[in-house]
Amino acid sequence: MDLEQLLATVPSDLELAVLLGLIARQPCLIYGNDDSINNLASELALIVSDKFKLSYAVLEPSDLQSVDTFVEAILDDTHHFADDADFDNSDSEAAATTLRSRIANVSFRGGACSHVEQQTLDNRMVVNVIIAKNFNYASHDVQIQVMDLIRKHRVFSKTTVHPVPKLFLFLPIVSISTMHVRINGQLNDRIFISHRHKPEDGFPNVEDMEMDDPFRSASLSRSRSSTQHHIGKDSLDRLAELGKQVTITPEVRRHLQDIVVFLRMERGVDSGITPYSNVCFVDLAKYLAPLHGIDYVTPSLLELAAKKVFPHRLIVAEPERERSTQFGSDIGAVRQYMRGLEPEHVIDAVLAKVPNPR
Repeated sequence: MDLEQLLATVPSDLELAVLLGLIARQPCLIYGNDDSINNLASELALIVSDKFKLSYAVLEPSDLQSVDTFVEAILDDTHHFADDADFDNSDSEAAATTLRSRIANVSFRGGACSHVEQQTLDNRMVVNVIIAKNFNYASHDVQIQVMDLIRKHRVFSKTTVHPVPKLFLFLPIVSISTMHVRINGQLNDRIFISHRHKPEDGFPNVEDMEMDDPFRSASLSRSRSSTQHHIGKDSLDRLAELGKQVTITPEVRRHLQDIVVFLRMERGVDSGITPYSNVCFVDLAKYLAPLHGIDYVTPSLLELAAKKVFPHRLIVAEPERERSTQFGSDIGAVRQYMRGLEPEHVIDAVLAKVPNPR
């Protein structure tokens, strides 16, 4: 599939966000309205199953309250690592192999009807894509488990180690009205990009499914999906390789650093511009270049990348911590300025201030 055909298969911004997450193999945070969380999860499920032919699990808030429930919910009953080579073979493979060999060598010398002897090893894999509704309300232990899952590409159950497929994506969904309930700071920093789904964008895949079969709601698979063009692992690997080959001129790199410095020093910003966010900033700008048919980063691509990398990371300061109060600004005037200030407003203000390279 050439680049033009590939882009034609991802017409919506939501599909593009999923595509970028799969290219980078990094999590993508999705914001949606309160009344559309279920439709948003269904839309994402249809995108990953129809466009990318990947397995998925949609997690309800009740699945995010204990580690055991979470682990059980993300395991795929149809794929097993004993007969599937498409999983990350780094630390997770070594850990799983070691544990399997240790269990295989254990001798249970109980009675003939011992239940332990009749048990079989759980060799299920983690699904390709995890879609978690209202993830900011997940328990602390589950959020730590997700961070470990992202970093080490494996998850422990009570009996064994379950590997993560090479094509793995975590898609937490957060309601816009509950954005003040923040995700664990370290996990939040590991999230590659964020995307706010607008109501006017709708849910085209869900609407198409309902038109095809209005009575089918339990299963999110469509019979006609097999005839659609889909993006395979080879195409994703090719886009990732093209992104790594993208060049950045010294002038554009200086412009990138100016944006980062201005964001850090902007009034109203408390924190959030971390070293890892700068890595994501550069990576996203590079991954966007091949999608625009070029092999170099432009200032406009940097602006687009900034609007996706930083909104979920920026922490807007309380009026008492606003930068200008250190120099005698009236606290009442500062409160007036800070009222309704959102990270998107801060980013737009910074991008308007930073001069483009000549």
